[in-house]
Amino acid sequence: MTEPYPFSTTLKVRFNETDAQGHVNFAQYLNLFDVALVEYLRHIGFSYQRMLDEDFDMLYVDAHASYSAPAYFDNLLRIHCRAGKVGGSSVRFDFEVFNESKENRLTAKGEITIVTADRKTFQKMRVPDHFRQALERQD
Repeated sequence: MTEPYPFSTTLKVRFNETDAQGHVNFAQYLNLFDVALVEYLRHIGFSYQRMLDEDFDMLYVDAHASYSAPAYFDNLLRIHCRAGKVGGSSVRFDFEVFNESKENRLTAKGEITIVTADRKTFQKMRVPDHFRQALERQD
């Protein structure tokens, strides 16, 4: 990690996340990022339900992952998450995945960019101030 991450969560690789080569399928890393993001938001006090109750939503507009080393069934992965950049109506979340079962080896890195939107109209909206403050407190 080049800079500290304020949050991490662990997950064990399930069999259905592996492919014919026996390692975690590339597409599964985006799912792992999503799981970590939901847990990160809960950690800072913004469960998905709270966002919906406050009439805003997060629309995923970009996601990518880069792979460094394989992970296998039953490996314990630690997924780090942070708000990398908070813009006017968007947030880029950064992720790093380490394989605790394999000497804490960096397995993957990636990003998900979201746009905040009005829950009813799905029109882009400014990142709500209280959400922005919660994200920035974590940096």
